[in-house]
Amino acid sequence: MPWVVDSTQTEIPDCPQIFRMDGEPWIEANVYAVQRLEAGKNIETVNALMNHLRDYAEFLEVENLDWRHFPQKKRQRCLVRYRGNLIERRDDGCLSPSTATARMSSVVAFYRWARREGLIDRKNLWEDQQKIIRRHTLIGLPRTLAVTSSDLAIPNRKRPGDSVEDGLLPLSDSARKTLLAFLNRQGMTELYLMFVIGFFTGARIETIRTLRLLTLDSARSDPSIPNLQRVPVGPPTPVKTKFRVSGDLLFPLPVIHLLQKYATSARRLARQAKADDEDRTLLFLTTRGRKYEDGSFTRLMSELRKNLVKSGLGEFERLKFHQTRATFGSQLMRLCIETMAHTDDAIVFVRDAMLHKNEATTWKYVKFVQNEPIKEKLADEFFDFFSGKETNPDALIDYVTNE
Repeated sequence: MPWVVDSTQTEIPDCPQIFRMDGEPWIEANVYAVQRLEAGKNIETVNALMNHLRDYAEFLEVENLDWRHFPQKKRQRCLVRYRGNLIERRDDGCLSPSTATARMSSVVAFYRWARREGLIDRKNLWEDQQKIIRRHTLIGLPRTLAVTSSDLAIPNRKRPGDSVEDGLLPLSDSARKTLLAFLNRQGMTELYLMFVIGFFTGARIETIRTLRLLTLDSARSDPSIPNLQRVPVGPPTPVKTKFRVSGDLLFPLPVIHLLQKYATSARRLARQAKADDEDRTLLFLTTRGRKYEDGSFTRLMSELRKNLVKSGLGEFERLKFHQTRATFGSQLMRLCIETMAHTDDAIVFVRDAMLHKNEATTWKYVKFVQNEPIKEKLADEFFDFFSGKETNPDALIDYVTNE
């Protein structure tokens, strides 16, 4: 059936619309976008709202849920399950705390609109809560605001203390080796290669999941370092990056050779044979020949953590894939500071290698690396103190007991 322009309606250029995998439109969400634009919202705001709803739509399709699925049991409701999915992805480092908060807020806003329009029943949706927010004006006068919040809201809480990206800490060299050895022994080939790429290139999981065979073919030698290969990612390539930043990832040559060998392996070709035409050229495919989505990768990480703990590796109980990026960035910054004369040069190199949109993120690595000697000295002094080099441990115990 051809598309026909309705001359009686006002044209809205670039209006974002959501379609399911079978080609059917999500009519309610699309009407929501049109009404937001007609109400005076700018196109950037509506695009952001619809991008959050698109993520929700992908979750519903992966879980085979209808957007109106609100049974009596709370944990089975689609919104409650999506909230848990967002929190898990946030904790895995796949989403920043602010993005997880914004996505849940945008989805709840859509449901509020749908309820007002009579598209969905109020029953079993959520519980609204009244909250009081106290602020001060620029001249110091107190101001109190009453706001309505749902019990589905996800607080935007960042982890305190030393961290690099998204509140995460890098892994030690020994922890990295232990993890890779475990993945290799368990025959978890795809996850092993994904972690290798993360540890040695700093690529985000979204970038790794969208690597294609042509991506490896496009690798070219770095003119100054023969053992490094530059791999273009971001627009106009099909490899996704955060904020659609374009640039080159630095791949060690052995990693390129490892991935090329995997690309032609019987294991991967068996998965490729089950894939749709659109996904056949993806480097990493599931056992069913499908691309790795946010949901399927989150489940994969959850199973990995359980297996690690069962094997006696409890230090990986809260492992996040994004820690591979934090590990690469801190090691790269450490090398740059040691070998480059000026910190500014180190910042530029790390910023470009990790495709940072904002140098403020790169500066976190500088501060983290610069603080390492201080923390090491502090740890040594604590060890000396409690080992008896500075004082008698028995005397210390007596002192604490008497107090």
